[in-house]
Amino acid sequence: MISNASITDGNWRILITDNITAGRYHKNLNKMNVLAPTRVCRFQGCTNVVRINLKTGLCSTHKNHMHDLHLSLSNSVGGGTTDVPMHQDIVDSLISWAKPRNFDLNPLFELMSFNALGNIPDVSTLAGDNLHVGYTPPMLQDLLDEMIKVVDNFLPSTNNSSYQILTVGTGVNKRELSARILALTFAGLVLCEEANRGDRWFSRTILKDETKTTMLGGAMPIAYFAARTFNWGVEFGKASRNLVPSS
Repeated sequence: MISNASITDGNWRILITDNITAGRYHKNLNKMNVLAPTRVCRFQGCTNVVRINLKTGLCSTHKNHMHDLHLSLSNSVGGGTTDVPMHQDIVDSLISWAKPRNFDLNPLFELMSFNALGNIPDVSTLAGDNLHVGYTPPMLQDLLDEMIKVVDNFLPSTNNSSYQILTVGTGVNKRELSARILALTFAGLVLCEEANRGDRWFSRTILKDETKTTMLGGAMPIAYFAARTFNWGVEFGKASRNLVPSS
């Protein structure tokens, strides 16, 4: 099991947990059998035999990750746990807030991309289910702390404007959160997506060939920001939400 990670900011707490009993387990596409051909499943402790040419090296029992990072958001003052805004809604809200203030969001999302994509191991590696020679996985809290540093560069806790209240979502999903809490939540969601869905870390760090990457992972929520802010020359409006896969 992966140890929890969290940040408390004022009355708000962002918590990332390993939803090991009821998660949405995604397929593990790490090509572990490319480096060390074997007929034994690469899941730690499993002795099932697999095809020698099966690139993942995982048996049918372990073809999916058995962990799923889940982010929750709670308020210590009367609110309890609140529904986490969708990453699209967070991006929309931040863009609406930033435009009239001439606040450039591009550096924030670019640094988030450089920090997260390819630098966050998949959940099976984080949990020790899949071992890699010479590599010790980091703690989840250390990974979250690096994402927090990114947000601190642009929306620091020492700046009052970081706590300007934004409206995010619509209808029953409508709620009010500060720009900083929204950015921290988004950073946590990127971390979860990269670990739950991505194989970029494995391709970059273990295979030493990032072109082997097959899944968007944490790039999906960042891609929505890129789709919204790129100067397309046409108006996409609400259709821009369809430019990237739903997470």
